[in-house]
Order: sequence, then structure tokens, then C-alpha cells
Amino acid sequence: MKRKNKDVAGYLILNILAQIDGDFDPKEGKVIVEYVIQHFPLGGNLEDATEDLSKTAMEDYPILLQQCAEDFYADSNETERLELINFALKLQGADEKIDHNEDWLINKLYQYWDITS
Repeated sequence: MKRKNKDVAGYLILNILAQIDGDFDPKEGKVIVEYVIQHFPLGGNLEDATEDLSKTAMEDYPILLQQCAEDFYADSNETERLELINFALKLQGADEKIDHNEDWLINKLYQYWDITS
């Protein structure tokens, strides 16, 4: 899989988070749209990213997450990583249910990016 820029990697991380509990809530979708509006002001072609996600089996989400986290890290600074973590936390709380898979995923981001809370 080819390397993604940080904005596409962030988009995929948020989508994995929204889908990892098996229930994509429209409120979670709104958080993703907010991210896209902020990071793709001219619009972006996210079809390839969406296709990558649709071709990834749910049990392989941890592998895709790690790849996206590494790609995001390579192109970002600490402030940008913390901003994505904030989007992830907002998305996690959007449906008012905190799933253990969502919690695991966010903890993995902290771990991959060596962020201490």
C-alpha cells in the first residue's frame, strides 16, 4: 500500500474509529465531515482512501490503523497529532457510547505517537 499524506491518513483513522464498533452513527459522520472541511478546503479526492477502507476486512483494521498512524506521524508535528487525537475523542463520544474497540484504537494512537495524556 502506498504512503498517504497526513490529511488522508487522518481521514482514514477517523473512519476506522467510526466503524470499528460495527455501528457507523451519523453523529460520527458529522465529526468526519468537520475534519474534511478543515483539512480539504478545496475539496479532496478521497475516493481512493474510501476504497482502501472498503476493501479492508474489519479484522485487518488494526493493520491499516498502524499504517495510517505511521504515515500521519511522518508528515505531522505534535500539534497536528494532538489535533487529530481531539477529533478522535470527539468522534468517540459522538454516539454517546464508548466501545472498547474505540478506546483501544485511541490508546494505540497515543502509543504510536508517544503521547502521554
